[in-house]
Amino acid sequence: MTRRLVSRGAVLVSLGLAVVAGADPVAGPDVTAFVAPYLRARDERAVGVVLGRTLGDPVRPTAPPVPYEGVSVVLLPQSPDFENEVAAIKAHLRDSLKTYMGAPAEVTEARTAYERALLAVGGGELIRGEVSDAQGQVRLAGVPAGAWLLLAWREVPHPAKLPKLRPGDASAFREVPVSAGYSTVTYWFRPLAVRAGETTSVDLNDRNVWLTGIREDIRVIEGTAKKSTGKRH
Repeated sequence: MTRRLVSRGAVLVSLGLAVVAGADPVAGPDVTAFVAPYLRARDERAVGVVLGRTLGDPVRPTAPPVPYEGVSVVLLPQSPDFENEVAAIKAHLRDSLKTYMGAPAEVTEARTAYERALLAVGGGELIRGEVSDAQGQVRLAGVPAGAWLLLAWREVPHPAKLPKLRPGDASAFREVPVSAGYSTVTYWFRPLAVRAGETTSVDLNDRNVWLTGIREDIRVIEGTAKKSTGKRH
């Protein structure tokens, strides 16, 4: 985990943020320069539209593609550091079972760290998000012209019945973590160029998936352990 924690810290530092434990990050001049072109394009109404389609392979060769509803799509200003961070997650995906199972959480942490950095410098409006509709379409309007990164993900749950605890387990612990199944998380990640007055179209399908990971669903079952009175008999 050391490599990724250092890398994630580098994202914040390279954006010019001084992160102090328990305090809000403080913006530096480099961050203002980083977001300024996007905010200037917004103010000058130099904006475009991003139109996405999320489609799965047809169930039969002659059938139409299957629209994916509920795909989360986020647009973020292009950042080499953020790109390098998520690229490192993918590169080490199959190093071990631990890295494979932890990849979805790592991607989420990298994204939220970058979003916090943008929020800290007044760039919150540059975090653009939407969810695909029943036709698998997503439309993001009023996007400032410039270079962007698109990150999208789709979760498919695979629930399992909660296991029954043995009497000894339920009585010995107050909280017992058990597996309730897992979710397959499919990611798409790609750069986009948005131009003023134009529509940028992007297709997200089963054949251009960037990364697929597994998120385990852990539930906590309340046990019946009694508090210790501290008395000895």
